[in-house]
Amino acid sequence: MSRNQYLRHLALSMGTRLAMIGLRLLRNVLLARILGPSERGLFALLSALPDLLAALTSGGLNTALGYQAAQQRPMGLLLTQVLVFGCLAAGLLTLCGVLLFDQFGAELEAAGQLGPLVWILLLAVPLTILKNGLLTLHNADGRVGPFNALRLLESLAPLVLFLACFWMWQTAALEAAIISWMLGIGLVVMAGWCWLGRFHQLRLRWDSGSHRELLRYSSKSHPDVLFQQVLLRSDYLFIGAFIGSEALGYYAMASAAAELLLIVPEAVTTPLMKRLLRQGEGIRQLTPFALRITATVMLGACACMALVGQWLIVGLFGESYAPAYPALLALLPGLFGLCYASILRLDLLGKNHPGSVSLMMGAGAALNLLLNVLLIPPLGIVGAGIASSVAYLVVSLAMLLWYCRLSQVPLLQTLLILPSDIARLRQLLKGGESLT
Repeated sequence: MSRNQYLRHLALSMGTRLAMIGLRLLRNVLLARILGPSERGLFALLSALPDLLAALTSGGLNTALGYQAAQQRPMGLLLTQVLVFGCLAAGLLTLCGVLLFDQFGAELEAAGQLGPLVWILLLAVPLTILKNGLLTLHNADGRVGPFNALRLLESLAPLVLFLACFWMWQTAALEAAIISWMLGIGLVVMAGWCWLGRFHQLRLRWDSGSHRELLRYSSKSHPDVLFQQVLLRSDYLFIGAFIGSEALGYYAMASAAAELLLIVPEAVTTPLMKRLLRQGEGIRQLTPFALRITATVMLGACACMALVGQWLIVGLFGESYAPAYPALLALLPGLFGLCYASILRLDLLGKNHPGSVSLMMGAGAALNLLLNVLLIPPLGIVGAGIASSVAYLVVSLAMLLWYCRLSQVPLLQTLLILPSDIARLRQLLKGGESLT
């Protein structure tokens, strides 16, 4: 990738993430103030379930799709794999899960909270898998512009649709939020499919050999994606089960504020995804450089969020969400760790080590589950934040040590920015040096 192309893609990705932050923040403000903590927590639980179930039923599919798309496999073949091994398989497994939940989950508090809303998952899970698959195919194909446009639509559509639905049904705010969320996913799916068709022939086809190859890679990376979702969202389930939907509403706002910082690693990895997955010449210098720059920026961003977080939560979401601030502080160390993991994961997958990544994610997920059980009852949502941060940091450290061993890169070269990096950044901006 040339210097100018990378900087253009980086600027585009950063601008997109900033716009997404603004749109999602506005939507979260509206949802928080209109729904209140209890219904906001219920909506957070419902909207988190499709990603968890998608990871459970077809978690490794997206990783395998990204790897194969980066190797320039036919898009029609890859879309067939999304529809068959993703949407169809996940839809059937979700149906079985919903039937079991409806039959035997009456004693669970979550069953009383969700009620008939749980049946929405039969549509939400396949749609989520198809949406994520299309986003992965665009990004791994090097189509950074369309990928960013789709991510922007993913943030804009639910906001506009929620305003329209709430205007029509002001006495049914929760239902308006759910309808706008589902329609937003559908719009991204339609736009992603049509946009992909502009660059590739999308004739669906079946190739047993390619499917076996994808399933082998997917089976190795499936635990990785599943454990990622356990790390990211199992705290929602434990909070809902242990201390109720109101506390979950506070925690959802803390998570929403903390996850604003993910703009930093996402803006870096979006234009580098294809490069990291394909590896090649210069990768031994590129990955440590990206780690150092990202970590330094992320450290400053976490410090700023710690200072302004309370004002941000109370000023935007309302005084009733003030209890979310201590949980936000507990989440920040883990967010710093995630900036390493997001880059290292792609590099390790590009080195064809999906099994090792899955093992590290599994250990982190197990630690997260254990700490949630131990810390949430006595500490509430702060305990959930501590559990998440400890697990994120452990996973990031394990990935970093494994990467340094594989690449023969000294640990100190992967930490914070070096004096030579400042000079290199200046050269990059002036056009005197290539990226790799």
